[in-house]
Amino acid sequence: MTENISDDILTPQGKFAAGAGAARWRPRLAETLEKIAEAAAQFDDEWWVIGSAAAALVGAEILEARDVDLLLSARDARALVKRWADAAATPPAPSDRFRSAVFARFDCAPLPIEAFGGFEMKLRGDWREVRPLTRVAHGKIFTPSIAEQIALLEAMGREKDRPRVEALRALF
Repeated sequence: MTENISDDILTPQGKFAAGAGAARWRPRLAETLEKIAEAAAQFDDEWWVIGSAAAALVGAEILEARDVDLLLSARDARALVKRWADAAATPPAPSDRFRSAVFARFDCAPLPIEAFGGFEMKLRGDWREVRPLTRVAHGKIFTPSIAEQIALLEAMGREKDRPRVEALRALF
């Protein structure tokens, strides 16, 4: 019997369809995570789903997930770009706060997948590699712990992440 990722995205509170648009995006999230799980079988290094999709996976009441952020090594990101070469990939907008050795946006699943290989964030004037210390399994998908997700989103310092941080904090 194969594991079904969609079984793993129910919140611990059983509020799978909470929020106005959740019933629309959660099935697409499940299908997108299945695509990532299939590809991840060939990754050599540790990897994580981060951002709104990761928050949803741990049970946070997220209003919408527009894409899935995939954090992986530069080596695995390069291999993924080759494997999914037929999927549309676009470069990121230049940023003075974030950079990746390899970045690609893939439109090969119901939700776009943004792969960040060798992702770095500028903190206190220095570029620092973003590599979570925790790795929590949700079926075949991995996320940082809830506490580490909060720390990562706070470090990013973006207004759009505030509701995610609050939703994650509500789980404690």
